[in-house]
Amino acid sequence: MKLIISPAVRVLGIDVVLAVVRGANVSNKSQPLEKRKKEVMEQIQAIDASQSPILQAYRELYSPTLRDTFTPPAAHLINLIQRNGRLPNINTVVDCYNLVSARTQLSIGAHDIAHIQGDVSFRLTDGSELYTPLGEIAPVTVEAGEYACMDDKKILCRLDIKQCAETRITKDTTQFALYVQGNRETNRDYLEQALDQVCELIKDICGGNYEVL
Repeated sequence: MKLIISPAVRVLGIDVVLAVVRGANVSNKSQPLEKRKKEVMEQIQAIDASQSPILQAYRELYSPTLRDTFTPPAAHLINLIQRNGRLPNINTVVDCYNLVSARTQLSIGAHDIAHIQGDVSFRLTDGSELYTPLGEIAPVTVEAGEYACMDDKKILCRLDIKQCAETRITKDTTQFALYVQGNRETNRDYLEQALDQVCELIKDICGGNYEVL
């Protein structure tokens, strides 16, 4: 598997770092992870998402129509934490990368390798791509000219907003691709540090090992 970022996507200021995680045990919940969450809640609650240059740069990657509809994932997580005082529980892998996403204000995604065909690439859509959003059972169309994370056959994640249904992380997942996506307001070192943080957290909580590509 290779990570490919097209020149047209790099022009937008997007950079991505990716690792492959193998042998992690995905479970519903982990008490050590719940403790880690509580330890950083105060730090995340202090973030002013409306004034964050990083989060604003993600919003600027959306079309004007989508800016009224969607919120960058890290901003959404920060808002949930500030409103409810806690991070939602999905499963241990998703909770690990959501925690790092909220803390760093970066967009982070993970995809089950068993359902990835070919390489992982970030490129612009032409409107003909196959895409079934998480939570849906039928494909939907996407606008031409959006950036997306794709494999050789389908969209894995539209923009940084929502991943596809096929590659979601479940308790049956044995290996997955994990990436951190930056923008004009982030540098390579910051992305690599976040990738290391989330991979180490998953290793501590779920076991397994990882390789940075």
